[in-house]
Amino acid sequence: MRCVSIYFVGIFCIPSQQTMLNLSSHCAIVVAVVAAIAFVPTNALSYNREGMQPSGWYPVSRADEKATVKFHITLKHADPKAIVKKLHAVSDPRSSDYGNHWTREQLKAACQPLPGAIEAVTDYLRGFNVMNPTIGAMGDTLTVTAKVVVVEQVLNLKMQAFEHQDTARTVLRTLDTWTLPTSVAQYVDAVFGLHAFPVVDVEPKAQGLGANVEPNTLRSLYGITDKFSNNSQSSQALAEFQGQGYRVQDLQQFQSKYSLPNQPVRNVTGDGQTSIGHTEANLDVQYIMVTGQLVPTDFWIQAGNEFDLLAWSQDVAANPNSALVWSVSYGEDIETIVQSFDNTYPQRFNTEVAKLGTLGISVLFASGDSGVYSRQSLGPKFRPDFPASLPAITGVGATQLDMDGAETTGTSFSGGGFCLSQYFQRSTDCPYQADAAEKFFNVSTQLPPADLYDAQGCGYPDVSAQGVNFMVVVNGIAQPVSGTSAACPTFAGVVALLNDQRMSQGKSPLGWLNPFLYQNPTALNDMQKGYNHGSGFHGFYAVEGWDPVTGLGTPNYAALKSAALNAP
Repeated sequence: MRCVSIYFVGIFCIPSQQTMLNLSSHCAIVVAVVAAIAFVPTNALSYNREGMQPSGWYPVSRADEKATVKFHITLKHADPKAIVKKLHAVSDPRSSDYGNHWTREQLKAACQPLPGAIEAVTDYLRGFNVMNPTIGAMGDTLTVTAKVVVVEQVLNLKMQAFEHQDTARTVLRTLDTWTLPTSVAQYVDAVFGLHAFPVVDVEPKAQGLGANVEPNTLRSLYGITDKFSNNSQSSQALAEFQGQGYRVQDLQQFQSKYSLPNQPVRNVTGDGQTSIGHTEANLDVQYIMVTGQLVPTDFWIQAGNEFDLLAWSQDVAANPNSALVWSVSYGEDIETIVQSFDNTYPQRFNTEVAKLGTLGISVLFASGDSGVYSRQSLGPKFRPDFPASLPAITGVGATQLDMDGAETTGTSFSGGGFCLSQYFQRSTDCPYQADAAEKFFNVSTQLPPADLYDAQGCGYPDVSAQGVNFMVVVNGIAQPVSGTSAACPTFAGVVALLNDQRMSQGKSPLGWLNPFLYQNPTALNDMQKGYNHGSGFHGFYAVEGWDPVTGLGTPNYAALKSAALNAP
C-alpha cells in the first residue's frame, strides 16, 4: 500500500514491498469495438502488447469461452478542448469565471461525443449480438459485458487464463494485439483493459527513523485549530480498491485512544467495512478525519479485486451527492501504464479528472514511494508517477520529522519529477507552474544528468505532508506506517476544512487546487532539504521554493485559510 505506498498497473490495486511501504495499484479499463467486417491493421486503431507478459504470471490455458469480461469504450468528444478550458477558467483565482463550476447537466453537454459515435459503436457491437451496452452518465463512455468468445471475435484476439506463480490466482488476459476497424476507430478515444495484470498482494511493512506521528502531532505542526463548522456542505472521501476495506472497530479505537471526536463514516459505497482491518484503508480513514475533523466523510471501494480508475471517476461525476474532496493513494509509473494500456490513456484519464474539477471537486493522489523511480524501474531513467503527475490532479509528496521534531525535510522515497512532455508539456498544460519550475532549475546546483528526465514536462508533486511513522490502529494494534499515502489524506483533510470556511461564507468550493496553490506559495511551509533518490543512484534535491521532492511544501493552515477566504 502506498503508505503503505500505492501504485498501479492493471485493473487491480495490490500492495507490493518497496524501500518504504509500497502498495501497487493497477488500473484497467476495457473496451470493445468492431464489426463483422474486414480488419485493416494498417489504417485501423490498434494496440500492441505482444510479448509484454509481466513477471510472475504464466499462461495455463485458453480462457473459458463462456466466461464474461467487462469493457469500457471511451468516445472522442465533439469539442475535445472544452472540458480542460473550463477547468482552467473556474480554478484560476485571477479569472472572472473563478468558482463558477458547471452543473452535471452542463458537464454532460460538454462531454457530447462526435456525432454518430454511439450509433456506430452500438451498431458494430450489435453485429456480434452484444445488445444494449451501458452508456455512462456523461454520455461519452460505453460499458459492455460480453462472453470471452465474443470478445475474441470483436477484437480479433485470443484470451488466455494466467496464473500467478506465488498465489495461484487466475485472471483472464491477452497478450495479443487488438485492432479496431477505421469505421469504428474514428469515434473511439481509448480502449482499455484486457492486457493489464494485477500485482501480487504483499503486506506493507512500516519503516522510518524518528518520532512517531500521532493526530496531535499533525494538528500542532500545521496549526490546524478548526473543526467542521456544520454550516456548509463541505465533505471529503477516500477511494479504495482490491478489497482494501476499513475496520469500524479500529476507527473507534483510534478515535478513543487519541481523544478524538467520535465520528463514523457518513456513506460507504461497496463492501468497505470489513471484519479484518487493512492498513491502507485504515490509515486513510483514520487520518483524513484527523486533519478534516468532523467533516462528513465517505468511503468508496470498488467491488471485487479490480482497480478501475475510470469507473471510479465516472461514479464520482455521476453522483450529485459526491464528496467535494477525494484522497486516493494508488498509482504506477506512466510508462508502465502506457505499456499496459496505450498512449491515449494519460490524456483521457486526465480529462476524466478534469471533469470532476469543473464540478468543483478536488482530487489529490499520493505521489508514490520510489522517489524518481518506480516499482517497475529496470534502468537508470526516471519513471514519473501516474496519475499523480497529471495536470488535473494535485500530487502529494512526503516529508519527515527531523530528530528535533521540526519539519524541514522531504523523504528519500517521496515520488517526484516531471511528467513526460509527450503527454503534458509544462508551457501549455501546466502554465500555472511555469515560474516555479523555472526558478527550481535556476537555483538548483545539483541537478541529475539531463538525459534521465524530461525537463519540459509538468512537475510533481504539487504539495506534501508528513509521511513517516503514522500511528495507525490495525486489527486492534497501533503500529507505525509510512509513505505518501499517509501524506495524501492528511493534506486532503486540510482542503476539506478550507472548503468549509469558504462555503460557510457563501463562496464556492476550491475545486481543482493547482492554480490556487501556485499563486499562494507562501501559504505553505517550504521544505528546503531532501533528496528523492528512492533506492537508486540519482534524484532531485529540495531547494527554496517549489521542487520535485516536496512540491510547494506542507500546509500552513492559517495562511491557507486566509488565502482561501481572500479568493473570489
